Amino acid sequence: MVKGYKVFNPDWTCKGKQYTCPGTFEEDVNPSVCNVGMHFCKNAADCFRYYDFDPNNHVAEVIAHGTVAEGEDKCATNKLEIVREIPWAEVLEIVNTGKACTGRCNSGNRNSGNCNSGNWNSGDWNSGDWNSGDWNSGDWNSGNCNSGNRNSGNW
Repeated sequence: MVKGYKVFNPDWTCKGKQYTCPGTFEEDVNPSVCNVGMHFCKNAADCFRYYDFDPNNHVAEVIAHGTVAEGEDKCATNKLEIVREIPWAEVLEIVNTGKACTGRCNSGNRNSGNCNSGNWNSGDWNSGDWNSGDWNSGDWNSGNCNSGNRNSGNW
């Protein structure tokens, strides 16, 4: 038994297969990651490498009861139980570390965007505090690709 997470389209489909929540589904296959079987991730944040971070999609807690093939960041099984849908507010808590973060893979507090560390960052891949824009490091940067302190503009 392996626990994990799975993202579904707004109509509870994935790769053309219809699912329900809760429910248990079986396929007569020998699972192989990226080839055959029902796929899921052990880490919720990994799901969003394959699906848009979209609150219209459904995110569920799942348990693989059958044969499980494991890859680097996802697994495949031939028997999957969908245990419960995870409310979007809980998804944000699961995929982020810190408080009041939105986006995914953020650490620190009050970050929006993706993969930020520090506090009060907006944009993507920022480290430090109070950054806006993308790929900033240091503190109080605005714009894109800044490093150091109190920069404005780009590069």
